[in-house]
Amino acid sequence: MKSNKILFILNILWGCFACTDGLEVIPENSVTFENYFKTEKDIETSLNALRDEFRSTCAFNANKTPIDLGFVHDTLRSTSAQKSFNWDATQFTPIYVDFFWNSHYAIICYANILLENIDKAEITQNRKDYYIGLAHFYRGFTYFRIAQKWGEAPLQTDSRDISKKTKSSVADILQFALDETNLAIKLLPLHDGLIDANGSQVTDKATPSKEIAQALKADLCAWKAAINNEPELWQEAINAANFVIDSCHYTLASDPEEVCTKVLPGGSDEGIFEIKFNYVEATRNPWTPMEEFVTFPIRPEDGRGDIKYCYARMFETTVDKMYPGHFEGMIAEGVYQGDKRRLAYFYDLDTIRKNAEWHALAEGYAYPYKFRKAQLGTTSWSQGKFECFACDHIIYRLADLILLRAECYTRINKNDLAAKDLNRIRERAYGNRSHDYNAATEGNNLRYIIFKEREKELLWEGKRWYDIVRNGYWKTELSKFHATQMTQQDVDNGALYMPVGYPAFNENSLMTQNKYWQARY
Repeated sequence: MKSNKILFILNILWGCFACTDGLEVIPENSVTFENYFKTEKDIETSLNALRDEFRSTCAFNANKTPIDLGFVHDTLRSTSAQKSFNWDATQFTPIYVDFFWNSHYAIICYANILLENIDKAEITQNRKDYYIGLAHFYRGFTYFRIAQKWGEAPLQTDSRDISKKTKSSVADILQFALDETNLAIKLLPLHDGLIDANGSQVTDKATPSKEIAQALKADLCAWKAAINNEPELWQEAINAANFVIDSCHYTLASDPEEVCTKVLPGGSDEGIFEIKFNYVEATRNPWTPMEEFVTFPIRPEDGRGDIKYCYARMFETTVDKMYPGHFEGMIAEGVYQGDKRRLAYFYDLDTIRKNAEWHALAEGYAYPYKFRKAQLGTTSWSQGKFECFACDHIIYRLADLILLRAECYTRINKNDLAAKDLNRIRERAYGNRSHDYNAATEGNNLRYIIFKEREKELLWEGKRWYDIVRNGYWKTELSKFHATQMTQQDVDNGALYMPVGYPAFNENSLMTQNKYWQARY
């Protein structure tokens, strides 16, 4: 009963603080926490409320638009999708829920409440430090995501502060996120030392540890170094990545097929930070961008010809360019010598080409097959039909961090070390060292080559948009509009950030719209 009451109170405060950015006045005789946060169970109950909001927000739901805008595709079935990719202002109006930051600030509110009340708990300082570290991690991660998606935003660090607030600069938001992450690194135990309120060891990959906080720091420092032009942070990003990569807890899967069958479903040795699959959330909101492409053979109800009805599609010729190695032309001594991601990420690509009937039904498109573990319906109307992917949402995995470190090495002119990381991922992809980086044949733009390797390795994992923005490749890697009409001044004005959703303006006369989008409405 007591736990339920705390959760109820937290939900009240979520409504008061998060939905209006803390602008509605709460009467003095309103609910307080005077009699709560006394035991570790109380703390864990409040933490569970935070985690529930975090998983539904940061898994996919509230980040759908920037993630979708970055995926590789050739054709789009929807006219509205075509408009979105070409930055049509009608698709970026503040009424769209994708642009609401309410749920992000709900996470921050929960973290603030926990930090403000933790000292009431009658537990050891060591346990307090653990929960304080978790609160700082979630607050730092969420402000990082806010800065990536919206740029400027209000900085809310006290749940009791209900004053109107102007937006803080991107630099200030990112610095606060980094400070929070450093606190989390200081306070959180290593993965082996994670213990829950019952005294049991935590073995899942969803609970932040020192290693996970370091992975966040690597990502955050790389972004901050690029966006704010702070070159000293490249080495900090490398150091943080080193901490994780050198850890004994994480190892690369043996080959691309194992990435599909073991890593992406979740819980593998390659996974670093994952949000556990939840049936309700995954059916309500796409869990991975690949759901935009999914058809036969993953959807049992679809036939080979249904690929033409998919939201987004890739031509087999595009796959040929991304993953070289037509099957019949790449056999040596009975062993396939091409990029094995071609065989793992796409279904029977080369076999279909040899069957005239199948090839005609595919209409030149490739069938995605990277995410395969599907949740099928069980109700009378959905029996046996595809509902969603039954996979964990992987925020960081080892291959991602290795290639991020490679990019960071190029930024400080350590191309030999960058190439070593790149070659490590290529060796797994090809099964040999015959495709190591060669400047004579591939050119000297190693950073771009690493970007393209991330594009291939992390296809449909929600990374490409952020990679494009971080590297400044928006003119060459996005739409025709970006290539021909968007200017550097537009980008400086916030063109690559999302517009602020209208709820942020409720009762807050100090709130302002993103400069770029304000000019387009």
